[in-house]
Amino acid sequence: MATSDEFKRAVLPNGLTILFQPMKHAASMGVGLFVKEGSLAETKSELGYFHFLEHMLFKDSESRTSKQIAAEVERVGGILNGSTSREYTQYYVIAIKDKAELAFDILSDMIYRPLLKEDDIKTEKGVVIEEMRSYEDAPDDFVYDYYFRNIFNTSPYGRDIIGTKESVTGVTRSSLGKFYKKHYFPANMVLSVSGNFKWEEVLRLAKKYFPFENPKGKVSAPVSIASPKKQYTKHLERRKIEQFNIMLGARGVPRSFKDVTVTQLMSTILGGGMASRLFQNIREKEGLCYSIYSFPSFYRTTGLFSISCATSKEKANKCVSLILKEIDILLKEGFSKRELEDAKSNQLGGMAIGYELPENRMNNIGLQEIYFGKYYSLKERMAALKSVDLDELNERMRYTFTLPSFHLSCVGDMKDSEFQKIPNTL
Repeated sequence: MATSDEFKRAVLPNGLTILFQPMKHAASMGVGLFVKEGSLAETKSELGYFHFLEHMLFKDSESRTSKQIAAEVERVGGILNGSTSREYTQYYVIAIKDKAELAFDILSDMIYRPLLKEDDIKTEKGVVIEEMRSYEDAPDDFVYDYYFRNIFNTSPYGRDIIGTKESVTGVTRSSLGKFYKKHYFPANMVLSVSGNFKWEEVLRLAKKYFPFENPKGKVSAPVSIASPKKQYTKHLERRKIEQFNIMLGARGVPRSFKDVTVTQLMSTILGGGMASRLFQNIREKEGLCYSIYSFPSFYRTTGLFSISCATSKEKANKCVSLILKEIDILLKEGFSKRELEDAKSNQLGGMAIGYELPENRMNNIGLQEIYFGKYYSLKERMAALKSVDLDELNERMRYTFTLPSFHLSCVGDMKDSEFQKIPNTL
């Protein structure tokens, strides 16, 4: 068992990892259950299973109906939700601190006692397919998935987390039950808690509600996908819509504590807010778009750096050209010391503000455990941020953008002949 003034960690005899960070004056608390795998761990015959199973665990359990699960949390003003990513799956309850036992009870019931009924599976297939259609009809959502499919090509990273209509339609109670047993066991999970109560109480509740036996010999071994070769090519999905949605992709880095810190600083300066270079020069000065921003994506063995923008088709060429011009200026001149200091101040303030919410601490310690296998305190994270120098920042920028060409995935009403005129090289 590892302890500190801020953070507590223990592993139960069944292999379940328990994490806790206290918040002495918080009126609310967050309890999250992380599965250390996501859609990357699916085989070709299981596409979308992690996401579908996430939906199913909100259905009837051994002791509650789906309505009772939702009603018991909502009755006390709480929030119950889940999410599926490529590398982990999460379920969580946010509620007032006096309802901690309810939060543990509900999560335990959902995760370890699902009935996975045939009728519920049939119903949920329709729900998930409608969810797919909602993404397909929302260009700003669709372009993101389209971008991932194109830049990662045949790699598992390029698969849609939600699966395909064919894979979802093919789910059976037997196949889903086998999948559940394969991935959902205590040693493959992390229980993350933050709020105004004592560590001893967290341990008591964890032992009471998560005593489930780990299958003999089963240990956590999250799938490791070889770093995929990215496709720095151009792709157009032609649709009769008003705006032209643009995703520009550059080189990224795998997730590590240091790399996340440096890359997020770079993204803050380039496209992280209204004061960023892209926002000021492309929206404010030129009026070419409403929304433009950059963001990094970090995974265990790879990463991406992306720029997203939506404009009219008539302005698309100029918009992309100016984005590339900003990148070219950066490569030639680098970031300034003032920009670095402002970005540090921005990130430090964001950390401090986010640290005041139990659900943010719950997520932070859970994801640190999954990705790093250790805990970095707020003090350590701030110190790492402050330590980044201008040479490091510019070195990361040059690594990101020194490419023969960039990836370009777009969705909009444009002829291919016009699209081919949009540049993806400096």
